Amino acid sequence: MSGKIKVVKMDGRVEDFNKEKIIAACQNAGAPPEVAKEIAEEVSKKVKDGISTREIRTMVLDMLEKRNPEWRDNWEFYDRIVKKRITYERGKFVEVKKGNLYLGREVRDIGEKGLSDLEEVLGILRELEEDLEHGIPRRTIHNRTYVLFMAVLRSKKMKKEDKIKAIEAINEFRKKQGWKPFELKRPIE
Repeated sequence: MSGKIKVVKMDGRVEDFNKEKIIAACQNAGAPPEVAKEIAEEVSKKVKDGISTREIRTMVLDMLEKRNPEWRDNWEFYDRIVKKRITYERGKFVEVKKGNLYLGREVRDIGEKGLSDLEEVLGILRELEEDLEHGIPRRTIHNRTYVLFMAVLRSKKMKKEDKIKAIEAINEFRKKQGWKPFELKRPIE
């Protein structure tokens, strides 16, 4: 193939297909590196010039779900907390804090991307607590705390002090559940 495959983003911009983005996203969802690379390779064989990122996303989500349904859930959770995007592919009602109610099979951006402060993280932890009370499996909540932890570490908008407090709050939540707290591998920047 002479040129790079072009993909159309949700906002209409066009960019080169990048297999590395799929690998990173799959790993953020909890897939091991070798599975993430395998999925990216499978997708790269199916993409054609002009494909939408929505179509690519659907392929990846389906592949994640076949291998481990929790990975798909983690991806969608990450999309919500980091990209401020809600997914409707499973036909669920989702209430957004501003009061709007959505139903459909689309993906919508609901605000500015990325975690921006400690209050957002505390709100998400309260939601996780409620999810536990409503019967969401503990393993799912356990995995979501990891996704939240990684999102805090990668946030470019959160102040260092907020990141430290957010990680402390996540670890307190984990201790309360009887889970081992996360350890930092390097200092927070």
